[in-house]
Amino acid sequence: MKKMRYKLLFFMVAILIGGCTEVELDETPPSLLSPDSFFTSESEFQAALAGTYRPLYSGWQSFDYAYPLIMTSGAEDVMSNAGIFRNLNSLSATDSDQSILAVWQRMYQTIANANVIIGNLENAVNIPEDSLNAIEGQAKFIRAFCYFHLVRWFGEVQLTTFENQTDIENLRQATVTEIYVSIVENLKDAEAKLPVSFEEKGRPTQGAAKALLAKVYLTMAGWPLEDTSKYADARDKAKEVIDSGTYSLEPNFADLWVQANRLINNEFIYAFYGSTENDGASSSHLHTASRHWGNGEGGWGDFHSETRFFDVFPDGPRKDATFTSIFADGTSFVDAGVEPHIAKFRDAGNTVGGGLSGEGFNVMLRYADVLLIYAEAANMAEGGPSATAYDAINEVRNRAGLADLASGLSQTDFDDAVIAERAWELAFEMNRWFDLVRKKMVVEVNQTEHPGVTETDRLLPKPGTQLIPGMLEQNPGY
Repeated sequence: MKKMRYKLLFFMVAILIGGCTEVELDETPPSLLSPDSFFTSESEFQAALAGTYRPLYSGWQSFDYAYPLIMTSGAEDVMSNAGIFRNLNSLSATDSDQSILAVWQRMYQTIANANVIIGNLENAVNIPEDSLNAIEGQAKFIRAFCYFHLVRWFGEVQLTTFENQTDIENLRQATVTEIYVSIVENLKDAEAKLPVSFEEKGRPTQGAAKALLAKVYLTMAGWPLEDTSKYADARDKAKEVIDSGTYSLEPNFADLWVQANRLINNEFIYAFYGSTENDGASSSHLHTASRHWGNGEGGWGDFHSETRFFDVFPDGPRKDATFTSIFADGTSFVDAGVEPHIAKFRDAGNTVGGGLSGEGFNVMLRYADVLLIYAEAANMAEGGPSATAYDAINEVRNRAGLADLASGLSQTDFDDAVIAERAWELAFEMNRWFDLVRKKMVVEVNQTEHPGVTETDRLLPKPGTQLIPGMLEQNPGY
């Protein structure tokens, strides 16, 4: 039964009907995305792309809602008291946690759909080369994007392709090294074939492939691979994004989180965009889930921040735009007896379904992240911080209302400063947890709040229903 449930992930396409995010993907992908699909025309490929993006932003189970964010709640920026999330928050997740299973399924649905596109490229008829390249680049980017999340959450997982995904019960899990080799290959191909921009927002571009590749290299330099040669690769790839002149920091940090600016700011490199069309089938839900349930806020309070994180966060306009510390009725979170809440997702624009679904967004890559990747990687690759590394972090700090970082720092002190800056700048954007893991800081940060934390908590348990003895094994400690 476990094998059958796992195999079904690659055949079920019923949930893939409709458009995706802000991308103009309104064509219906009927049975195109079954493993034995055969299609040739550009319209068929575009419809297949719709089915590829859709699982990552629909149905309350992926980046449109809280599940992926809560799966990073071992960090101190995010927490939840909700029953279905409590285990994850306390670093005591089990292999039956519904959020883990849901995200796992969505990731593999997306990978399977991308595989079908890649497997059909040779059948293309009368598609211009640049259009076909853009299709291939998108499919390979999104496949790499999914595997990058899977390997950081779960370690060794099955590396599925168009050729092997219908024989999943006989596919042994890949090593972490093998998975990263695949991710890098996919992103290099995507970088070479994606355009600099698309007319529609929500599609990955050449800059997105470069930025994600820089992040992948930075992660490879840390735990578990600890290949420190990748710091230079991360530095160089981030520098390409910086030097391209395509992106820049939004002058006012608060403006990043205004729904009306989501499609026009120059800082977002890759993001998911909610839509209220088709009764909100691909709408955002973070505004509902992250608002306090009381004090006139009208949310669910499914997840929020931690007071310990709020207390160490530097004062200034960035802090004001990051947290909701004063609720709609004027009550502070302290007086209300709750934790500080998250402000970044509050503005969802137009809504449907009684306000539960909206036109919000969830940013995956932005320029500030690239600047901090460069600062960290350059410092670690060069044995100390250069003037350009200082410039990169100071650009982020100055926008936040902070003074330049003190000059003359050692390599270690500069690295500590960059990691702290990442925590503050990228709060609630699913970065802090992965930073703690790659820098081997999970125990250090959590031992006071969660005394039972161990190094095995760097990885989550794989969903129990998906395990295949001898092929897909559970992580140690679960």
